[in-house]
Amino acid sequence: MARGGSNNGGRGGQSNSEIVAVEDSSSPYFLLNGYHPGLTLVSNLLNGANYHTWRHAMLMALTAKNKVGFVDGTISRPMSTNLIFGSWNRCNSMISFWIINAVTREIADSLLYLDSSSDIWRDLSDRFSQGNGPLIFQIKKQLSALNQGSLDVNSYFTKLKILWDELREFQPVPVCHCGGLRIWTDYQHREYVLQFLMGLNDSYAQIRGQILMMDPVPIINKVFSLVLQEERHRNVSASSNSNSQISEPMAFGSNSYAPTGSSCGFRNRRDKITCSHYGFIGHTKDKCYRLVGYPPGWKFKPKDSKSGSMANNS
Repeated sequence: MARGGSNNGGRGGQSNSEIVAVEDSSSPYFLLNGYHPGLTLVSNLLNGANYHTWRHAMLMALTAKNKVGFVDGTISRPMSTNLIFGSWNRCNSMISFWIINAVTREIADSLLYLDSSSDIWRDLSDRFSQGNGPLIFQIKKQLSALNQGSLDVNSYFTKLKILWDELREFQPVPVCHCGGLRIWTDYQHREYVLQFLMGLNDSYAQIRGQILMMDPVPIINKVFSLVLQEERHRNVSASSNSNSQISEPMAFGSNSYAPTGSSCGFRNRRDKITCSHYGFIGHTKDKCYRLVGYPPGWKFKPKDSKSGSMANNS
């Protein structure tokens, strides 16, 4: 910390260099008002198995906040007598909390007593970072076993792309200025296209054949767009067909219950009902007018051979 009474233009015991480090927004020592120890930088916590994707996301977040130098060792710990030590200590504590907040509770408990954010970063790397060989083998094995199955096209492509990106992380493309890199890039894009098309379900055989016949073969994003359009077209067609299939039986059913000639369906049902007392057809005993009485204004109809049995209640 700055010594009091210094004649170096300090303000409140601080030197000009420390004031600039704290107040200059381009300085790595600068802390915004919104920065606090409980800030969460990434959505997926480190659980060990996801170390490489977690590390990549954390580096992006720390780079955006201009704090990567504290974890990669670029900004080393100053002597306690250095005027900038106070600013370094505040930033170090803040970043340490950010890292601890980005790991699971079990891992966080083992990081609390490490001195600096760079020590925490190094400890996580030593524990969870693996050699490229086993990781490359694991990723390629997952790629060879991956196919669409019950996934929609977008979910299937997303899984593929994540594995491709991880593989590229462990197999970086060599820097080349002789033009050979373009050939390698074109070859890699063709491999992506073939792998994507091979994993599609057989129902996409037609669109797959059309794409393979294109010369030159489109880039992978264009191929994905074409297959996605085909999937959406099928979904629209399937929806239209299901609606028409539902409406036709309903229209048929509405007519089947009301045939021409109308009352024969009602008569068939009524003919099956018999009065257990008199044996008349068309009504039950509890509704027989001869037993319960005729309603007011009842008009007797003449009996004939066809309707005599029903005349009492018709």
